[in-house]
Amino acid sequence: MWQVVLYVSPATLALFLTATVGLCLAGARWLARDSDRASRAARALLLLWAGLTLAATVAPTQPLGTGGHAIAWIPGEGMWQPSGHIGAGLFAEERDMIVRLQIANAAMFTPLAALLLFSFPSLGTTSAVLSCLLASATIEATQFLMAAGRTVDIDDLLFNTLGGAIGALIARFSRYAVRVHAPAGRHRA
Repeated sequence: MWQVVLYVSPATLALFLTATVGLCLAGARWLARDSDRASRAARALLLLWAGLTLAATVAPTQPLGTGGHAIAWIPGEGMWQPSGHIGAGLFAEERDMIVRLQIANAAMFTPLAALLLFSFPSLGTTSAVLSCLLASATIEATQFLMAAGRTVDIDDLLFNTLGGAIGALIARFSRYAVRVHAPAGRHRA
């Protein structure tokens, strides 16, 4: 995950969001024309994205059981001071890396929620966001149980869910935009 964080910048974030909106609009158009094939394709992409997300978040950085159980329960704790170092602030570069990490955490779950809504067109936006929350909680629990060099962090859960909400809103907006601009009699999205 840290390798990806190094590439997070305002330009790459804008490019990512633009690509997400464009792909969601294309998916919404396809869903309106051929919902069965579009949903099947979205389910295949959903499985691929879920696998990539698991690889990025659960792959051990140390042998199983040797990393201890690091938990950060206080939201934003790492932003203001390192755990256990009361009074010792962070350098600007360290804070910048933490902000980039949280943006990457949100971005990782943005396609997940959008793909859920394209995979299962009758699924509600709230259900898609709650699915992202559940997936993130499952990842954090897995990291805790593996004790393999990963920190269980409430910020990860919050930013993953925020990314899911953004993805769900982009998907819903895309489907709405396609429905509004569809010729009469083609309101299937």
